[in-house]
Amino acid sequence: MKKAIYIFILFFVVAFFIILSTAIDTSKENSIEVSGTVKSVYEGGVKDVVFQLENHKTTYYINRGFENGFEMAKAKKDFEGKKITLFYAKSWTPLAPFGTTCKHITRLTINDSVVFSEW
Repeated sequence: MKKAIYIFILFFVVAFFIILSTAIDTSKENSIEVSGTVKSVYEGGVKDVVFQLENHKTTYYINRGFENGFEMAKAKKDFEGKKITLFYAKSWTPLAPFGTTCKHITRLTINDSVVFSEW
């Protein structure tokens, strides 16, 4: 009986970690468009470029953006106070089943010029 319980727990833990480790679908078809004026740009997570838009509760981030060409001073100068259009990936995780307040950016444009894209 104990062996069956241990096997069940092991199976559950493995399944849980498999679900957590699934990659985010960053395709255009799985992205949602949002526009707004950038209130602030800052670093979050591990070298992520984080954007806070005016009148938005959600923050948006470019994963590892500071490792891939973005620089803080330039990002602040280029984006803060300016209107941008971004797309973020629709995603779900069992750690936040009702959604999160931080979304993964898949594409970022300013004045119809593409600044970042995962497409």
